[in-house]
Amino acid sequence: MRARLLKPGFFTNERLARLPVRARLLFAGLWCLADREGRLEYRPQRIRAAIFPYEPRVKIETLIRALELEEFVKRYTVAHTPCLALPRFVQHQSPHPREPESKLPAEPCTFQDQSRTGPAVAVPRSGKDQDQEITASRSVPFKVYAAIAGRLLKQTEDLDLAPSDLAEEFKRACAKEGLDYHASIVQQALDAAQAIRGRRRA
Repeated sequence: MRARLLKPGFFTNERLARLPVRARLLFAGLWCLADREGRLEYRPQRIRAAIFPYEPRVKIETLIRALELEEFVKRYTVAHTPCLALPRFVQHQSPHPREPESKLPAEPCTFQDQSRTGPAVAVPRSGKDQDQEITASRSVPFKVYAAIAGRLLKQTEDLDLAPSDLAEEFKRACAKEGLDYHASIVQQALDAAQAIRGRRRA
C-alpha cells in the first residue's frame, strides 16, 4: 500500500456521505492500493485482505457497486484483466516522483462509452455547431476541451502516438488545468480537433 493524501473535502462530500461507512472507508483505502494513475487490479479478495484484514465478511463487490453508482470508481476489463479506475485520482493526489509508472492499461475510450463524471453531453457536429457549448462537469464549454485537444495534437504531431496514449495525454492536460472530464468528452474533443486540423490542411 502507498501513502496518499486525505483532504477535508472527503468528510463533507454529500454524495460520498450517502454511502455506507464501509464504502467510504473502502474508497479511501483504494487510493492507497492504486498506482500513480489511479488504477488497480479488481481483485475483491485481495482488496478485502488489504483494507479490511480483520473483517472477513465484508462484501467488497457490494461496496464497489455502491461507489460505482456514485461514479467514485469505474470497473473495466482490458486484455482479460479486471481493473478499477479512480476517475479523479490525478486531480487530488500527488504521487512520489519515484513511484513506478502504471503497468495497468487505461480504461478504453470509446465513442459509445456512457460512463461519466458529470452530466451527459451532446455530440459535437460539423461546422458552426462545433463551437456550441456542451454541458460537462462544471459547465465547461466544449470548445475549451477542443482547444486542449488541438494543442495536444500539434505538440505530438511527430510522435505518432496510439489513440489510447493520446487519450491519456489529454486526460493529464485536463487534470493539470483542473477540468473534469469523462470518456465521451475525451473522444469527442480529439475527434473535433482532428476534424478542424483536416479542414485546415485541405
